[in-house]
Formats: sequence, C-alpha cells, structure tokens
Amino acid sequence: MADLTPAEIVTFFEGIIDDSPDADITYGLMDTAYTNRNELRNWAFLLKLDTSITHSPGNTYATEKTLPTDFGRPYKLFGGAADNEYEGVPFEDLLRWMSSPNKYTLDLANNKMRLTGSVSSALTMYLWYLYAPTSLFGLTDAQKASATTIVWPNRFRRLLAYDMAELYFGGVDADDVTRQMAPAHKKAAQLLAMSMVKWDNANRMKMLAGSSSPRRQERTSAPDVVDW
Repeated sequence: MADLTPAEIVTFFEGIIDDSPDADITYGLMDTAYTNRNELRNWAFLLKLDTSITHSPGNTYATEKTLPTDFGRPYKLFGGAADNEYEGVPFEDLLRWMSSPNKYTLDLANNKMRLTGSVSSALTMYLWYLYAPTSLFGLTDAQKASATTIVWPNRFRRLLAYDMAELYFGGVDADDVTRQMAPAHKKAAQLLAMSMVKWDNANRMKMLAGSSSPRRQERTSAPDVVDW
C-alpha cells in the first residue's frame, strides 16, 4: 500500500464524518491533530543531531549560536565528547548562570542558543533535538499530493483522520448520526495511538539493547525505558 498523502487523509476524514468542510478548516484540523501528536512525547523518529555549533574560547554568555531552522525542542547537548553533557537552564535565569560551565539556555523567540562559562579550546557541540515537521496548514497542491509531507510511518497516518473527526464531532456542525458514530472512531484512534507508542518504545528498547524481542541482550549500563 502506498503511503497516504495529506489529500488522501482528507478523503478518509470526509468519509468518516460524511461531510466536506471548507479546505482551510479541514487542513487546520489536520495540522492541529498532527501538532498535538508530535508534541505528546519525544518520538525517536523526530530526533536529529546537529553539529554546526561550536563553543569557542572567547565566547561569553552573550554570544548567540543559531539553532537549526527546523528546531522544535531540545533533547540532549554535549560539548566535544559524550561524557561532557551540558545542562539546560531557563532563559530568564541566564545572568545567574553566566559564569558556570556546562550550561546552556535557549532564546526561542530568536531561534538562538547561548552557552555559559568558558572553554580553553574549541568544542564541537552535539545537539540532539526534536525537529518540528512541516505544518500541514497552508500546504501547496504538490505537498498535499506528496507521500513524504507527513513524516509518520504509513500504518499510523489514519490516526490523523480519526483525530480530525473527534475535533469535528465536538463542533456545532456535526449531526446526530455522526455524533453516534464518534465512540467507534475514538476507539479506533486509541488503538492506533497505542500501537504507535508501542512501536516507538520498541525502537528505543532495541537501541538500548533492551527486551523488545525474545532475545534479551545484557547491558549493565542500559537505563530503564519509560513512556516519555
């Protein structure tokens, strides 16, 4: 089965609600559902590594570093090596920590990072972050027809249509028939959402040599995996 495009998800959504809302409303619902699911947890498939930032001698707490253009939220930051982790502090507390080593803060309004303390030699910063996928509101016709616009695995993409329908059923336009159908669609959404979380957990367990398969590998330093 070919990967579902945004346009095909709209068709599925319209079949669920037996209606064809305005395109802006429809894609607004889709983007709301997409954004909500993407922000619910630290999905492994949204994780990226950026190495474009350097902590250099002479940098101060006021030195701005540009974050990746698709930056969504931070995950982990290391300077030069895996045993040199930097700790995030609130932007409003920057002056409190400005001389402390191994701290960073984010100026999200300007898409900038600042590093505190000083270093004796240049360090490549290894920034793992959750990226923000393309908004599904305001798509071009080509993006609506593209199977790569939505970054989820195809088997979970129908979840967007169910989430859209739940949002629609909660509005004033839904009639009595579609409202009666809502519990069944909500159950389908719950099952798909659970499967998506299980899939993500299994991926993380495999990377940590955990127990996502019958063959268990021992790794004494592997931390517990939880639902983020």
